[in-house]
Amino acid sequence: MRNLYLTVGFVFLLFKSNVAQDGGMIFTGHNSANNAPLLNTNIIVYEGGIQIQNINTAASSDFKLTLPLGKNYKIYFENKRVQKMYMEIVADNVPEKKRNDVMKYDFTIPFFPLDSKRIDSTQFRNAFHKVIYDGKNKMVDDTIYDKQFINKVYIKIKEEEETAVKPPTTVKWTNLAGKFTYSNKEKTPVINKTVYLFNNKGEIVKTTNTNKFGQFIFTGVNLNEAGKIEVDFKKEFTTQQVSIDLSNSKEEHICNTIINSNKADCQNSAKQNVIEKLIDPRFTYKISAKLIADAKNEKSFFANKTVYLLNERNTIIKRAKTNIMGSFVFTDIKPGMQYLIGVDKNEVNSDSKISLYTTKDNFLSPVDSVLPGRFVRRFTAENNIFFNEILIDENQLKMDISGKLYGDNVNNPLGDIQIMLLNDKMETIDTTTTDNFGRFIFRYLPYRSDYNFAFSDKYQMLDAINNILVYNSDDEVVKIITGVKGKRFKYKLLAADQNKLVEIYAEDPWLELLSGKKIKKGETETIIENIFFEKDKSDLLPDAQATLIKVAMVLKAATKLKLELNAHTDCNGDDKYNQTLSEQRAKAASDYIISKGVDASRVIGKGFGESKILNHCKNGVFCSDDEHHENRRIEFKMLQN
Repeated sequence: MRNLYLTVGFVFLLFKSNVAQDGGMIFTGHNSANNAPLLNTNIIVYEGGIQIQNINTAASSDFKLTLPLGKNYKIYFENKRVQKMYMEIVADNVPEKKRNDVMKYDFTIPFFPLDSKRIDSTQFRNAFHKVIYDGKNKMVDDTIYDKQFINKVYIKIKEEEETAVKPPTTVKWTNLAGKFTYSNKEKTPVINKTVYLFNNKGEIVKTTNTNKFGQFIFTGVNLNEAGKIEVDFKKEFTTQQVSIDLSNSKEEHICNTIINSNKADCQNSAKQNVIEKLIDPRFTYKISAKLIADAKNEKSFFANKTVYLLNERNTIIKRAKTNIMGSFVFTDIKPGMQYLIGVDKNEVNSDSKISLYTTKDNFLSPVDSVLPGRFVRRFTAENNIFFNEILIDENQLKMDISGKLYGDNVNNPLGDIQIMLLNDKMETIDTTTTDNFGRFIFRYLPYRSDYNFAFSDKYQMLDAINNILVYNSDDEVVKIITGVKGKRFKYKLLAADQNKLVEIYAEDPWLELLSGKKIKKGETETIIENIFFEKDKSDLLPDAQATLIKVAMVLKAATKLKLELNAHTDCNGDDKYNQTLSEQRAKAASDYIISKGVDASRVIGKGFGESKILNHCKNGVFCSDDEHHENRRIEFKMLQN
């Protein structure tokens, strides 16, 4: 006679915290009944007989609780569709020194049915599940207790009845991440469209939207309930036949499909499992923005200042330094989590206000919520206007690697040492040489995590030392590399080391010019900016002014350069009208730059109307607004003065 059994899924992770009050267990749960998400569940937490939390999952099957270590808890689950039950968390035996740790526990909760023939409901006077401290560094299931409970709760039935009963299928929870683009040469992203996840019965189980890169993500997906991805274009397309492509987070192409009745879908087939290829449980976002100081309507970049990324409990989890244009980058932003961006109050002048701008210089919001010692701006990493604006694609990121080399001790800087930067195949990408203080830097590298170093010196200085000490620019030791006689010193840049040696920033050609990039005589450096105007107007909007202030700052810093400013439109409207409008806009932008202290002889403004379309969107060709958007631009051509 077979026994019914209960499948429990859990994941536990341990993270060290630097702040004592941040210790605790983060409990993430997924409610499930009959292998399907269970919605609208009341969850009540008791500690010492006192109710301390009460939440309702509403239209979600997922929930999250944060509970301090060192105490015991009972968590009750109430849903009219299933048995009322509770579980216990026994954490009073966690040692004092461990209570500052953060222990993450992920649990799929399979509810028991209201079935008196198979279930002994009296057993639910006891906990259906227990979580205990393992005596080392994490919370784990009390498997002995769980097994005993299962043996008691199911009533033994006749053999012929039991053979017809199948044990519940293991629920596999994960995230699905992908990207939709139009099937054109430019691979234009499918922006701000609703994406549905269907189960194998054709029912919608999840809904989300694409962001500005065409990306979408479904979190907490039950793989047993996933069969098709569909995009809704509403009424954007009527008679035109347009196709789109789906790729996963690794940029691997998955499927191509035609938009039919304003919908397009990719579903599992005999040839390939679409859903399986979208699985990415470790998917994270990257964000970038600029901080601008505004004092009496005079804007300036909040440059070379510390900016913080904090979690929902106001704990610092990352720090970054703004560059000369106030820009910063944070990586590893987890979907659905709440964060804060913060700056120190003492870094802000009393007559200034700090605001967040996009990397394209569009105003986002003030940073004016007050915490002790900081101004902050809260956000949630999910589909909302603010988060979509600060998202950045990995291909838009650059990185510098810099540090110092010493031989055996810090009193022996290693100058004139050649450093070769290698990729994962140990091929040389770039080389540089340390100065007399042992300093080195590699600039404008593509963002990636598989760099390696190799060292050599023409004067055989390395033969006389045992170790190379690698320090970062803040004089913190990063790595001690031990040499082997007769062989070159080699160093694989680990993720932990990269955080100390690497500066990550959004790719910005203006930044390269400010950092001293030279333009050869007779050549130009063309930079495209999306500076927006109101329809049929040439008046500069505040966001456009912020971009032009940046341009003026570059020209004032790089005095040997001059600017040719070219304004362009899309093909919508009359050709002659677009030409005149572009000339007016070019003049308005040029005059504004000159008003910020740039010599008028160094700025030339020209309008080109719709004469230089970048893509196929010319007169008589149907294009989406996203495709037309590419042509509405101002080009800045930098050349030698």
